[in-house]
Parts: sequence; C-alpha cells; structure tokens
Amino acid sequence: MKKLPALFLFSTLTSGLALAQTAAAPDSGPAQFWQASLTSETNKDYDAALSQTASYQTAGGDAFLATLRAAWLSYLKKDYKNAALHYDEAERLRPSSINPLLGLMYVSVAQGDPASIEKAAENVLHVDPLNYQAQMLEASQQYASKNYAMALASYRRVLTYYPDDLTALSGEAWSLYYLGRIKEATADFQLLLGINSSDTWARKGLNLCQGKSTD
Repeated sequence: MKKLPALFLFSTLTSGLALAQTAAAPDSGPAQFWQASLTSETNKDYDAALSQTASYQTAGGDAFLATLRAAWLSYLKKDYKNAALHYDEAERLRPSSINPLLGLMYVSVAQGDPASIEKAAENVLHVDPLNYQAQMLEASQQYASKNYAMALASYRRVLTYYPDDLTALSGEAWSLYYLGRIKEATADFQLLLGINSSDTWARKGLNLCQGKSTD
C-alpha cells in the first residue's frame, strides 16, 4: 500500500500558527516581534524567528502562543528535543488544546519511533476522538506493524466520516486483502480503479485478488 501523503500532516499546525501574517499599518509592541518572526520563518532563519518569538513573549505577548510557535520553529530546525519540550509546555498551559498534541505526534513521526508515534496518536484521539490526522496515522502504524484487523477497523472509522477519502479506502482494501477477505478487497480495488484507472497500487491489488480464491 502507498505511504500516506506527507502533506496532510502539517496543515493544521501551519494554518493555526500563522495568525494574521499581514497588517495594514506598522506593528508595535508584541505584534512587531511576532510579525518579524513570521518574516524570519519565511526566510528559513529559524534562529532569528525563535529569538523574535521570545521577544514577543517578553514584550507581553501570549505565553501559550509563544510556546507553541517556539515548538513549531524548533520542529522546522529539526531540533526535535526542544520541539517536544515546547509542545509539552504548551499542553500544560492549555490542556484542552489539540495543537500541542498534534505537534508531539509529528515530532514522533520525524523521529521514526513506531511506539511513540502510536502513543502520540492515541493521546490526540483521547482529546479529539474524531481527529482525522491522528486516526489516519494510527491506522497506517497498525497496517505497517501487520495488525491488519485493527488497521481495518481504524480505516473504516475514518471512512464512516470521510467516505470519499481514497487513502483510507486503499488502506481498507489492502487490510482486507491481507486478512484473506478477498471478495471485499476486490470490490474496494475495483472502486478505486473506477475513479483512477491508472492507480498502480489498486491494479496490483486487484491482480493479486484475482489470483486467489474468493471468500
């Protein structure tokens, strides 16, 4: 099965942290440092962006926003240790916020520790049971560990709310195939090919199904 697209993992954080990137008039007070930090981030000068974020907080800016932004910038620097520390602190400041938990989940993905990834996804789902990104990540981890029954349940949970999600449908199809439920897998692969006849993974799956006996 294809890997999950890297795109969907970071959309929530990037949109959530931008927070009005342009202004009609020159900023003063904390805002000037926030806006300067955004400019530095655009220029990939993450050290400057972190320094400006700290100045934003020192000038009276919101501690949670500053901490969350420091976590994001540390992530961009690939300083995953400090990113995790900042996300932990942001979670402490706002226990009901989902973005710190998502951030910790993405740090785990970047570090490539399967156990940490699954635990981080579970933490997100504990607060937000229907979170799409966490559900898909959890399903992909279950699939990668060959726990196809749990992966199937996770992909089907996603499809309950996002029936048009072709990545989840592909995950369901391959999970069914490896569980030996060939007839159901065949139907899924045929549906995928009916949408995109050049889907090589769906074609491969259908060919494999046709080489086996049906349920």
